[in-house]
Amino acid sequence: MNRFLINLKLPLLAILLFFLFQVVASFSVVLIQAVVNGRSLLDSFVANVLDVSTMGIVSVLANVLIAVSCLFLFRRNRYTEKISLPPPAPLPQSLLAFVACIAATIALDLLSELMALPNIVEDQMIAMCRNPWGILAIAIGAPLGEEVMFRWGIMGHMLRRHSGVALSVIVSSLLFGVAHMNPAQVFFAAAMGVMLGILYYRSGSLLLPLLLHALNNSLACVQVWMLGDRIKEFSLVETIGGNVMAWYAIGLLLMLSISILWWYVENGKRKTDER
Repeated sequence: MNRFLINLKLPLLAILLFFLFQVVASFSVVLIQAVVNGRSLLDSFVANVLDVSTMGIVSVLANVLIAVSCLFLFRRNRYTEKISLPPPAPLPQSLLAFVACIAATIALDLLSELMALPNIVEDQMIAMCRNPWGILAIAIGAPLGEEVMFRWGIMGHMLRRHSGVALSVIVSSLLFGVAHMNPAQVFFAAAMGVMLGILYYRSGSLLLPLLLHALNNSLACVQVWMLGDRIKEFSLVETIGGNVMAWYAIGLLLMLSISILWWYVENGKRKTDER
């Protein structure tokens, strides 16, 4: 237990830095508005959701700084012990797992809608998805900063500290969920984190987690473009036929995706045992 708590020191420090960068980024938007528009800080704070371009630019910069900070914080030369990892999975296996993750993501979207959790950043996200800088921040900036922090940094740190694969994936995923803070995103992000962690562990690279994360975020923007002002009224559950059909779809998609991902991980364990 003591070793586990010691192993959590750097991950918790990383999360504090993550929140600090978010706070500084938000304050920077307010400050820029105050300087450019000649407003008071209070007026700028009230109006900051309208300055989407500034928010997008600052968000991109914040995520780049998050990534760079994690590269320093979790630099590999601080670890003296080697870890035993399976060889990277063959590309066809990883692509199959990638498709399974997409199926699971659809199931999670349906489940999130059925849970009807409050989305406190919905208006902000819609505005960001309609702005080039906002799209860049959502589709590229956030996946880059978050994957470097939660997969390469936190999960990689715990693996190198011999916390075990399952615990490393779970802890990094829970922290990933909590970092989103928005009630409508916490559960989805934590579950998504498990899939991203599995892809990182078995593919041996950040490429597939980054692609999945970017694809998920990009589709949110595509949905805004396609639906326009109807975005708030759109219901994926109703589109596929209502609650009963949604639960059937959730069950089928999760069973399929979990089976594939389970096989993907177990195959890696066998490869490790054979080495």
